[in-house]
Amino acid sequence: METRLADILDARVTDISAEALLRRDFTLLSGRDEEARQLGIVSVGEDVTVVVTDPTRRLGNVRVQAGGRGNLLFFDNLDWGGNLHATIRMLGGDSAVLFNQIGDAYVAMQDIYLRSNHQFLFWGAGASAVGLSMEVEGDGAGVVVGDDALVSGGVWIRNHDMHAIHDLATGARLDRPPVTTVLERHVWLGQDAMLLNTERVGMGAIVGARALVKGVVPPRVVAAGTPARVIREGVSWGRSAQGMTVAERAAIGLAPLSAG
Repeated sequence: METRLADILDARVTDISAEALLRRDFTLLSGRDEEARQLGIVSVGEDVTVVVTDPTRRLGNVRVQAGGRGNLLFFDNLDWGGNLHATIRMLGGDSAVLFNQIGDAYVAMQDIYLRSNHQFLFWGAGASAVGLSMEVEGDGAGVVVGDDALVSGGVWIRNHDMHAIHDLATGARLDRPPVTTVLERHVWLGQDAMLLNTERVGMGAIVGARALVKGVVPPRVVAAGTPARVIREGVSWGRSAQGMTVAERAAIGLAPLSAG
């Protein structure tokens, strides 16, 4: 797991390294333990391993269904407001869902499906969501959501096309196999956007409402439409109507605006 995450968790995604994340002091629980239930976890099916950095701080409401063995839920909940509401289905085995410190962010995940084996979901520090659904297919594939991302309601992330598309004359497969989807830091996904076989959305990018995104979205652009295309460059977004903060600009590689 550390090796796989180390290939993905770079400065474009998060401030923390895979080594630092996985080697913090933690408490190890079974998903069926009363202690896990007190944290807000309800586990059905095969048992899951739960790792928390603060065994006294409630996570929120997390329902997990495991179909295979060796699955892991990791919560760095030292800085955690208790606002995680998620339904997670880990249908294969040896997969991991990892949450960095979300602080006071609100995270609502309606349906998270990890369908294969050795899969992963990483959720970055301060990232928020108000209605995300996700489906991951393919052994070893995963989804990475960078620090301070904002996922609007009705968003779907699918790392594959659901079914193979074939050329009738040759039998060749035309669509790509499942990919790992990476949202870099400070990305905003608009209402009802769909990421379908999307490899990467660059830092600071904005994806418009109901956009259908495939492939790669560059950093600091607006991508909109079906299929999505870049409609404006050199832009990003801020959580406050007063403008982007110094920290938000720094997160996407920009210096503060000059006073003049």
